Amino acid sequence: MQDVSVHYELNNTLGIIRIDNPPVNALSQAVRAGIIEALEQARSDSSQMLLVLCAGRTFIAGADITEFGKTPQPPSLPDVIAALEGFPKPVVAALHGTALGGGLELAMACHYRAALPDTRLGLPEVKLGLLPGAGGTQRLPRLVGPELALEMISSGAPITANKALEAGLIDQILEGELEPAAIRWALTLLADSAPVRPTGERPVAAPADTDFLARHLKQNARKHRGQLAPGYIAELVELAQNASLEEGLKRERECFLACKNSPQSAALRHVFFAERATGKLPDIPADTPLRPIKRVAVIGAGTMGGGIAMCFASAGIPVILVETAQDYLDNGLDKIRQNYANSVKRGRFSAEAVAGWLDNISGTLDYADLAEVDLVIEAVFENMAVKKEVFGKLDAACKPGCILATNTSYLDVNAIAAATRRPADVIGAHFFSPANVMKLLEVVRAEKTAADVVQTFMKLARTIGKIPVAVGVCHGFVGNRMLRAYARQAQLLLLEGATPSQVDKAMENWGMAMGPLAVGDLAGLDIGYRSRRDQGIEPRSVLESALADTLVDMDRLGQKSGAGYYRYDPETRARQADPEVDKLLRDIADEWQVPQREIGDEEIVDRLILALVNEGAAILQEGIAARPSDVDIVYINGYGFPSWRGGPMFYADSLGLDTVVARLRELRELTGDDGWEPAPLLLELAAAGNSLASLNGRV
Repeated sequence: MQDVSVHYELNNTLGIIRIDNPPVNALSQAVRAGIIEALEQARSDSSQMLLVLCAGRTFIAGADITEFGKTPQPPSLPDVIAALEGFPKPVVAALHGTALGGGLELAMACHYRAALPDTRLGLPEVKLGLLPGAGGTQRLPRLVGPELALEMISSGAPITANKALEAGLIDQILEGELEPAAIRWALTLLADSAPVRPTGERPVAAPADTDFLARHLKQNARKHRGQLAPGYIAELVELAQNASLEEGLKRERECFLACKNSPQSAALRHVFFAERATGKLPDIPADTPLRPIKRVAVIGAGTMGGGIAMCFASAGIPVILVETAQDYLDNGLDKIRQNYANSVKRGRFSAEAVAGWLDNISGTLDYADLAEVDLVIEAVFENMAVKKEVFGKLDAACKPGCILATNTSYLDVNAIAAATRRPADVIGAHFFSPANVMKLLEVVRAEKTAADVVQTFMKLARTIGKIPVAVGVCHGFVGNRMLRAYARQAQLLLLEGATPSQVDKAMENWGMAMGPLAVGDLAGLDIGYRSRRDQGIEPRSVLESALADTLVDMDRLGQKSGAGYYRYDPETRARQADPEVDKLLRDIADEWQVPQREIGDEEIVDRLILALVNEGAAILQEGIAARPSDVDIVYINGYGFPSWRGGPMFYADSLGLDTVVARLRELRELTGDDGWEPAPLLLELAAAGNSLASLNGRV
């Protein structure tokens, strides 16, 4: 055969098609062509059954990402799948590792399927704004029923081999080494005269709940709001129940191409590659030696410290929690146990796994117990004096080479590093709350942070399940600095005539996970209040914080006090508009002589999102972020920006930077606010006809 990615051999009466395309056996053109060639060879030889299996650590894990955005070369995956399903001899597939996307679609076209116990099977295309385009929406319902098929395809989440067996997606769990176990199973089928069994000829079982589709759409309306693929997926699963395979495949292909050519899929593909690019730093070689991290300490057992400790414990890294009093430590450990127990109750983790993770966590009141740890993460109160005191103690207690990290959200990491005799070992580690859930980690490089410390932390972040983004030192780093510009516009819009409900609804309809005022109430308005005081800003001395300061002084702190920008039901925490806030807004506007007017949703969206864009461009120009795509990843993973819009920088490019600059100037004219002056980087790129994305390749 011409292509060494696919090998065919005849083993007595069994023809074996072995796919070997490391690292994940992606369905490249060479693999597709190799499968077709193997089938042609097997068609005329003495084989009575074919076995498809993969070399390496996984079955086919999906499409070849290097082909994304390119014109597919023949044979197409649907052609390969049709050839497998229509083959005149029984075809069996042996799965291991993961069988995802096109890999699972290929396996479903085989007549029988088995898997090793730890295999995971799924159709994750929706995460790229797509849907299965090679029969997945039509064959999966025929194997597992429409309800589970809809759940799997619309969520993109994989299932275990045991669940796949129970549901009928596979026929057998294989024990032992893959190839010999698969051959034994195939020969058993052959001995039993197992017939050709095309999946596409199976009927779809009637759903147990006839209203499952309507219930699914209702339950996921908010989650899928504005997205194209989930609606098509529901339509196609319903079609599988009522139409022939041929009709279903025809409509699936139409929907797949509509999604593939949509701005949403382009945005999600951008995010896919952007997340993988964050670890590439312009001035640090990828092969920089890493410091070993075998034992970690976390200073502070509060909500943030406990969440950080869970991240390491769940990754198998022993962690010591440090507190100033036994009561604080006991409360922190109790909270960790409760968080894990809740996860077990929800079925997220097994009780056995959690027991092992809890064994990785210990506590102490004595800094002397940190003498042998390799990394310490400080997670105490957001106050410079307190943090400097902690770092002075760590400097004295920790061994040379121990990395000292601060979980500050805003403070100057250079100043914190200066409180030690080892500034090269100090780094910022801005986790997002709840730390055991949120994926984003801003890795803050101070002026003197050593290259191997940065590289170690970037790699370690992946180990504990985080998406790391390296950022520079400034007030708020990338995310919170941009948030300040975003939140400022929300406040000004309120004073100019919009209501909290109108602002939040406009942003949520646009795709944000929550509106800015609802987020403020959830986090607690007292947090920003204290931050402004720490910066020396007097209460109600600045227009954009006059309302927030007034609310805090009225003990309206948000959800935790039952009232903030909204009032909250004490039982359900459902938010309700509050006429008292509307009156406050009118009074403050009168006091500051701000004219009020009718404001449309389009202006609300423009002002909040373009504030992010303009501040993001300034951050890039200052070198605080390495590339525009890093800014996108920060906002998608830390601040609820809709991934299907690609992030603020990608969204700006989708509008066109000349359009963005023109709109910024219109907003400056409309509001009289010089803050709308376009960032020099935007002017430079727009004048040259370039995009922000053109800067992604500079690293």
